Amino acid sequence: MSTSPRRWTSLAIAGTAISFAAAPLQAQDLLHNGPDRIWLAQAEAGEGGEAGILAERDDDAAYVAALGFIEGHLRVGVALYEAGQADMAITHMKHPQDEIYVALAPQLAERGAPAFDTQLTALAEAVENGAPVDQVQAAFAAVLHEVEEASVVISPGKQLDALVLLTRTAAEQYAIGVVDHAIANLDEYQDAWGFVQTVRARAAELALSSDASVAAAAVKVIEALTTVDAAFDGISPEGAMPGAADLLFGAAAQMEFAVLSVK
Repeated sequence: MSTSPRRWTSLAIAGTAISFAAAPLQAQDLLHNGPDRIWLAQAEAGEGGEAGILAERDDDAAYVAALGFIEGHLRVGVALYEAGQADMAITHMKHPQDEIYVALAPQLAERGAPAFDTQLTALAEAVENGAPVDQVQAAFAAVLHEVEEASVVISPGKQLDALVLLTRTAAEQYAIGVVDHAIANLDEYQDAWGFVQTVRARAAELALSSDASVAAAAVKVIEALTTVDAAFDGISPEGAMPGAADLLFGAAAQMEFAVLSVK
């Protein structure tokens, strides 16, 4: 299946504005169950989370999801750095290389994708050394370029499957980060935020595909994401949280149905 050239770097720097008239379907309409049932089903399906996905699954969707985990953490780190919270940014910059990339590297080589540990190190060092924001953004763009190169070798259908995995993992992180509408673990909440931003950016690119089925499925992914906006209140929220994890689990369920038609 053909897709248009990917532009994740420009999406990360400039942002993408996409609107859709159709209201998203409710997960209850799809599964004939309430959000608690969805939460349990999704949690059972994704117990390994980001740290264990490559160990649990040896497939292209897990590979692309792992790339998404790296991107999501870096999105959080850059956002925190731009907000003047360098100490918190450093934590999110280290996690991708120290934990996720180590497991991902052999799969990059297996698929003929370029290694990008050098770019990850350069970004982490820029943050640690207090580089100007524009330099950090440029280093981030360099990593996104490598993530793009590592992902385009995978079929659009598997890339869409990866968005489901990313969203499900975001829901799991959110369930740890937010308890009873209060922040219980800020790092996990921020991970969820970063993963959702990554899903949004990738879906926006896939929505430009010349393959009608891929584009239509990506549009439905973006529609599903509109339901999760109520769960977030910026990168470092204060006070009561407006949403709950079931919003994210429900969105993941909607996405899973949406991508079934894409092979």
